[in-house]
Amino acid sequence: MRKLFNTGSSVTIEEFSSLRINGPYTLLKLGPDFAMLKSGDYMIEASGEDLIVETLSEEMAVFSFTTITAMRVTTEQDNGGTRGA
Repeated sequence: MRKLFNTGSSVTIEEFSSLRINGPYTLLKLGPDFAMLKSGDYMIEASGEDLIVETLSEEMAVFSFTTITAMRVTTEQDNGGTRGA
């Protein structure tokens, strides 16, 4: 199925316990209590307690935590180019 319109990506934090990405993204690292991904020119790092990956598809991801304890969003320029995983 082809997309009619390119709407870009959106990142939503819901109730300080889940992170939802709609649109193109790349999963860089995934651990027992953190997720690191790239969406467009942005690097997103989220960590918390009891990570559960609810959805992981081509253009949608949902990561749930008991509580998100830290979240960091940076651009590639902030990271000095591409960041090593």
